Amino acid sequence: MRTIALFIDDAAAARMALQPLIQTTDPGRVVLVACVPKLSRHVGRFVSNAGREQYRQRWARDLFSELQPLWSTAPRGMVETMIAKAPLEVIVQRMKVHEGSELVAIDARKAALEQARLDQATPAQRAARRWLIPAFITTGLGIALAISE
Repeated sequence: MRTIALFIDDAAAARMALQPLIQTTDPGRVVLVACVPKLSRHVGRFVSNAGREQYRQRWARDLFSELQPLWSTAPRGMVETMIAKAPLEVIVQRMKVHEGSELVAIDARKAALEQARLDQATPAQRAARRWLIPAFITTGLGIALAISE
């Protein structure tokens, strides 16, 4: 039996990746691994370990509740959930030891999907995006200078 570990951090991106997996005729097991965003440095230093764990649990519960309608029609035991508490490489290695070589790990986090989309862009599109940031910086600088005068 094939096991797919789907690393997610956004409900919309997870829907796109999860829907084809659930609708396939090949029975398998899908493990949704919630990759909780880190607390900012300023907030994180005032939060205890118990508070961090509560934050992880609450964030993952909200994410999984948004995705629940997708897998509610799937056979029981097909979709499992878990929260990432270590770097992804460590989690994948632990899961491979536990699940065996049948594990397929898919990084469906929002940043990874956007990076894959950028990699598929044509050279002209990449060149246009490259100038996007400097244009915003110079425009913002021009506005700041105009306001200060």
